[in-house]
Amino acid sequence: MVICPANKCTGCYACINACAQDCITMQEDEYGELHPVVDENSCLNCNLCIKSCPNNINLAFEYPKKCFASWISDRAKRKTCASGGIGTVMSEFMINHKNGIVFGSRYNENFTPIITYTEKINELEKFKGSRYVQSVMGKDVFKQVKLFLKNNRFVLFIGTPCQVAGLLSFLRKPFDNLVTVDLICHGVCPTKYFKEEINYITKNKGLSLKDITDVRFRGNDRNDFCLSLWVNNSSRRVYRKPHTIQYYLAGFLLGVSMRENCYSCNYARPERISDITIGDFIGLGKTIPFSHPKKNVSSVTLNTKNGRLFYEDMAVHTPALLNIERDYKERLEYKPSLVEPFHRHKFRPLFLERYLEVGYLKAIREVLRSYVWKNKTMSIVNLWRMVYKIPRRVIHMTLNVH
Repeated sequence: MVICPANKCTGCYACINACAQDCITMQEDEYGELHPVVDENSCLNCNLCIKSCPNNINLAFEYPKKCFASWISDRAKRKTCASGGIGTVMSEFMINHKNGIVFGSRYNENFTPIITYTEKINELEKFKGSRYVQSVMGKDVFKQVKLFLKNNRFVLFIGTPCQVAGLLSFLRKPFDNLVTVDLICHGVCPTKYFKEEINYITKNKGLSLKDITDVRFRGNDRNDFCLSLWVNNSSRRVYRKPHTIQYYLAGFLLGVSMRENCYSCNYARPERISDITIGDFIGLGKTIPFSHPKKNVSSVTLNTKNGRLFYEDMAVHTPALLNIERDYKERLEYKPSLVEPFHRHKFRPLFLERYLEVGYLKAIREVLRSYVWKNKTMSIVNLWRMVYKIPRRVIHMTLNVH
């Protein structure tokens, strides 16, 4: 049974959550991507899986009503956030003021990124930050959301656009007590690649996964756009490499190693699938003056009435939140994620070919070796230039004084 074309499948788990017979499982294909497989001996041919797949229905997209450049002034709270900390303050508001539930991505005990929920403020720290990898949804997540909604609990669901689409197609009807937030998405790598990379790094460091307490890709510190591993309750860093020389991160950002569906994403467009969209405000202030610091500021678009009412209510109760209204076209100037899908890198075909022969770890290193070594060489050259220029400036200043 084919639920949807394989190259369009996002692995959102809507079909699995919809199956009353529990006869669909997610299994890795030849490239390590998760796809649904139907046990046809148990299948009743009810077609609920097909009807719940977002690729098979017409979903409502909304052009944003408002756009903000937003951030929280609490630097300590923002430190491990990807940008402005907007996901964190929305989550806090949902729990503290709505007695609600927050669904989002976090790592489990094996450092597999998963979508799960919390209603406890002290657990939100684990949901912070970007994860440049597919978070596994699980066969019960959408059913849990639906149960909370039917019990009149408020729910905030934060995920990639395709995960939000999966939830909406599974629910089939709107709920006033649901707020959906999608992330401006570059794409995702298969979970298998991330797991293999982390296992490889920890083994080389003489560590085990049990030693690791956090894995980060972003942050409002010197670890932004770096893959970093932390121990001792995330207080000590044991590994850090920037995206220019870290193979997993480079493969992701260049568009070499993402899921196939990401290169033809239905949701990479100005119109949005969710109530609110958040992400980096790339290009802020380049064409239209902006009188505040521009680094690590979030783009927030309010796409529906439901999203606007929730966000405005949250802003009133969050004094540390700063919102500067901007023209949405300013954010659209910087492609591709809000305009079109990310393009396949020229190394993508070679990576897939080598993956089938030698697996992820060797394939990504073979394909990107020249790219990484070029960047390493340039880093060394730039360092020597800095060392060389410092004494010349000092001498020049000394001569001018005397």
